[in-house]
Amino acid sequence: MTSALDRWNPLTPLAAAVAMVLAAFAGPQPYAPVLVLAVALLVAIASGIGFKVTALTALVVLPAFALLVLLAAAFPDAATAQRQWVPSRAAVLDALAVSLRLGAAIAALGVVVVGVAPRRLTRALAARGLPAWAAYLVIASLEAVPDARRRADDVIDAQRCRGVPVGKGTGMRGRLRALPALAGPLIVGLVTESEERALALDARAFDPRASRTALAPIADPSAERWARRVIWLALAAVIAWRLREFAQSLTIT
Repeated sequence: MTSALDRWNPLTPLAAAVAMVLAAFAGPQPYAPVLVLAVALLVAIASGIGFKVTALTALVVLPAFALLVLLAAAFPDAATAQRQWVPSRAAVLDALAVSLRLGAAIAALGVVVVGVAPRRLTRALAARGLPAWAAYLVIASLEAVPDARRRADDVIDAQRCRGVPVGKGTGMRGRLRALPALAGPLIVGLVTESEERALALDARAFDPRASRTALAPIADPSAERWARRVIWLALAAVIAWRLREFAQSLTIT
């Protein structure tokens, strides 16, 4: 998948995403998480991946917020004499604050995960000295979920061709009955694929200690290098400011 982020060196959006995540937790609350969430969603929309990033953020944040509110209702403050099973306003605000920080982190990292190709990211990291074994680990981790989903779709199509009632229209009981017919081939296929990857690495004389030479180096303009330096300096300033506030709060007057 291509996006507007492909025009950048992958290290630049990665540095911006990491800085935004740390700023969402270290910055002033609740303004920092709201600002980071808004900026991340705007960048995702401008890059053409707004729907996927928004859906990913909502799938994580909304259940987390609902779970925190339910926990606050089930386990109220010890000072409350009677359990009302209704969360207090303070509990809802606390759950909202945690959900905002979580949503900001998911949205910022989701822009990189969805908008940056894993192989471009690992090539850029390898050019900065990332070991070969770490590059392969990053690629395998980022491509594990799409590969598993693709293989699961192939298994479902194969079972449908054999007359096994799976998928929509079978009901919850039908899906549970068809689960062994789907899980078995899927697990065997994933194990076989891992063996094939090991054989491919062995056939290519993969050496985890050797340095790689990129066939198509990724450009890293000086403007982006300076932008990353500014990002890290701004992040260091925010962290230093928060540490100063924390040290002042520990001062005994």
